[in-house]
Amino acid sequence: MRGEIIAIGDELISGRIMNSTSRLAARRLFLLGYEVRIMQNIGDDTGLIGQTLLTALARADFVLVTGGLGSTDDDLTTAAAASALGLGTAEHPQVLARLQARLAAEGRQAEFNMANIARFATLPENATLLDDEYRMAGYLLFYQEKPIWFLPGVPSQMATLFENKVIPELLRLAPPPPVHQQIYRSCGLKELAINVMLKPLEEQAGIEIGYYPAGWEVDVSLTARHNSPQQAHALYQQADAFIRTQLGDNLFGEGEQGLPLAVGHLLAQCGKRLVVAESCTGGLLAACITEIPGSSAWFEGGVVVYSNRLKENLLGIDPTLLASQGAVSEACARAMAGQALNRLQGDVAIAVTGIAGPDGGSADKPVGTVYLALADKNGVSTQCVHLHGSRREIQIQTVQRALDMVRRSLLTTNAY
Repeated sequence: MRGEIIAIGDELISGRIMNSTSRLAARRLFLLGYEVRIMQNIGDDTGLIGQTLLTALARADFVLVTGGLGSTDDDLTTAAAASALGLGTAEHPQVLARLQARLAAEGRQAEFNMANIARFATLPENATLLDDEYRMAGYLLFYQEKPIWFLPGVPSQMATLFENKVIPELLRLAPPPPVHQQIYRSCGLKELAINVMLKPLEEQAGIEIGYYPAGWEVDVSLTARHNSPQQAHALYQQADAFIRTQLGDNLFGEGEQGLPLAVGHLLAQCGKRLVVAESCTGGLLAACITEIPGSSAWFEGGVVVYSNRLKENLLGIDPTLLASQGAVSEACARAMAGQALNRLQGDVAIAVTGIAGPDGGSADKPVGTVYLALADKNGVSTQCVHLHGSRREIQIQTVQRALDMVRRSLLTTNAY
């Protein structure tokens, strides 16, 4: 069962907004065993929308369309789809009545043009609304027996309808073929090194391997296919065991499990609490950690000490150390971790200090030079790494390195 994804909106093709909806859908469909070979971003153009939709329907078994279902003049998806498919449109009075009642209850009638609001209630003929409460735009339409789901471009709304409406109906209409898939999350090895390790799998019939580097991390995808469900399962088990053996401790998670969650699980298992001291990452490390629900069970908090003054005042770093070694130094990172452990009263402390760029580097310490230090009851360990990329990329890689340093420390001590 092969699908295509079309994301509509000038904001996407101009780069103003990242297309997170297509990524979410493609990843979920992949894990379920459906093939998505083509994803497209197109602008708010009636002719282009219709042409793209017809082309997708000629190739795919189902199509997912996001965006362009709102009430403004550039929301053209419904009209374009109806025209391209040769369908009429019909107004759904119950939808319009519910929208008007909601606006009235909120005292917001004056904010909206009712003619534009009526766009929400006008759908192609034979379309089936997805939200029973009419809170979100979205509908299912069949064309030549092929399902087309039209979903809102707002990521939270799209995710809700996709998970609650699209996936169950797709599974009912076309159960995926006998296939087993998994995504392995790793860090510490280069993409090419993993490729060499897993080369024997790529030569096996029915096995597909993919590699997706992202900074310090590399995701590996495994797909095992066979006409026989039993054989597909056997292929998957053999490949899964081989991948796990080859990756070893570099494997930190599967599927959607990221490094912060992997670290959190280890900390929770050993009953330890983490604290952080950040300089060049400016709070990004703590932000990534606190995105995890329940992280308060193992994350105490941290400090952002960007200036030398705050390094001295909040962490008690010796001014003479900063003057002689510099803020970007092994000595400073070591002191930051040790003082964070003591002052913030954690069980494990991680500290980062570096030069994220694009300016501030020197011959001795070029942009991308980062020092990391980890402190616990056994003492302080340090790393110096040289990272590459934009300022944001260096900060993200620093966060990845810091989390992985904590993870490997916990694995090494077998504290849990």
